[in-house]
Amino acid sequence: MADPFLAEKIEAWVSDFCESDRARQAPAAAREHAPQVLATLLRVACDARGGDPGALEEADLKAGLLSGVARLELPEAARPALPALCALFLEDLQDRGRLAGGRALGLFLKALAEPFREAAGGKAKPIRAAGARIGRNDPCPCGSGRKYKKCCLQGL
Repeated sequence: MADPFLAEKIEAWVSDFCESDRARQAPAAAREHAPQVLATLLRVACDARGGDPGALEEADLKAGLLSGVARLELPEAARPALPALCALFLEDLQDRGRLAGGRALGLFLKALAEPFREAAGGKAKPIRAAGARIGRNDPCPCGSGRKYKKCCLQGL
C-alpha cells in the first residue's frame, strides 16, 4: 500500500472499532488479534480494487478475507471467529457512516466461513475426476467398439 493517507485511514478505522463496545461482542481469542486481522482485511480489499475503503464491494472483501486474513499466522483457537469479527467491524463502519451496506457485506463474510476455514487450514481439496470411472468390461472410450480391457487399457 503506497498511499500513506489510506494507511492512516485504515489504522484509524480499525483503532476506533477495537476501542468500541461492539468489539467486545467478539470472542476473546479473536478480539486479541483484531487490529492485525482487520487492518489486513481492509488493506488487501483496497489493493484488490485500488481504491478507498469506503467503496468496498463483496469481491474486494472476499479477496481480503480469503487471500489476506486466511494467510495470517494466528492461533487455531482464534481462526473460527474471524469471519464474525470482520462482520462486526463492517457493521460498525456502516453505523459510523463510513461504509454503505456494511451489514450486508458482513453477512456475506459470515457466509464465507467454510471457504475461510479451508483457505486458513492450508490443505488443498483433493481433485477428483468429473466423469464416472471406466470399468475393464465397458466399451472403450476411443470409439473402437471393443472392450476397454482389450483396447486402450493394454496400451497403458
